[in-house]
Amino acid sequence: MVKAFRERRDFLVKSFGQLKGVKISEPRGAFYLFIDFSSYYGGEAEGFGKIENSESLCRYLLDKGQVALVPGDAFGDDSCIRISYAASLKTLQAAVERIKKALISLRPAVPV
Repeated sequence: MVKAFRERRDFLVKSFGQLKGVKISEPRGAFYLFIDFSSYYGGEAEGFGKIENSESLCRYLLDKGQVALVPGDAFGDDSCIRISYAASLKTLQAAVERIKKALISLRPAVPV
C-alpha cells in the first residue's frame, strides 16, 4: 500500500505542478494534498459566477468537473483546496483530467 500511495501522490504532484499558477508542495504524511489554487480567485465562470475563495472554487469544480474536493478554509488556509489520493490511480487520473478541463474556462485571475 505504501508503494501505491506514493505512486498516486507523485502522479498528483506532477499533474497539478504543471498547471500555471498552481502551487503545490509534496506532503510527507497523510493521503491528501493541499494545493494552492488562489491564482484562480477572482476569475469568472460563465453560468457560475465569480470564484471568490476555496469554497466557491470547490463548488465550481464539483459542478463543472464532477470532482469533490474540500475547501482549504475548513483547515485554516483559504488559498488551498484539499484532494485525497486514497482513490485508485485510475480514478485520480480521470479526476485530474476533469479538473484541468474545468479550469480551462477559468484562466488565472492573478498574473503568474
